Amino acid sequence: MPALLVDHLLFEFLPSLAAEKYDEWAHYRSVWNAMGGRRAADVVAVRQQAAPPTAWLIEAKDFRKISQPPEPANLKGLAHTVAEKVRDTIAGLDDAADNANPERERVHAQRARAAGEIRVVLHLEPPSGRHSKLFPTGFQSGVLQRLKQLLRDVDRTPLVLDMASTPRAGVPWTVS
Repeated sequence: MPALLVDHLLFEFLPSLAAEKYDEWAHYRSVWNAMGGRRAADVVAVRQQAAPPTAWLIEAKDFRKISQPPEPANLKGLAHTVAEKVRDTIAGLDDAADNANPERERVHAQRARAAGEIRVVLHLEPPSGRHSKLFPTGFQSGVLQRLKQLLRDVDRTPLVLDMASTPRAGVPWTVS
């Protein structure tokens, strides 16, 4: 199984998926992000064998080990941040499909652009075993509702997952 480490979370993808850390691409870093603060999803995974082919845009946030508490305003705007990253990633993939070098990035972007369906996943791992002012009960469901509103033209059914809910969600990867 192909695996990617993102923010202390190990994503293991089924062999039918090609997954790349988009925010580490040379094209993103040297061209797209250099154009002025463009944001990026952490992972772009593409399942070609499905009908229609599916592109997964994954953003991961791991709050299990917090060295410095996040700003409340950053958490309040989390859905907006993810939506910005999704929109910038889609535009960046369009550009990379035509212009990226190395070729591996260009081919992956072409596959993502050709996908008939785009799915958005926020993997949000909350602090272990407790809720707080920053992460109240229902925080994840609130973020999900806001994502549905913000991304309805991209994915009408985005997902907000954690390690416990990932197996039940039917996504083609595991997280540990």
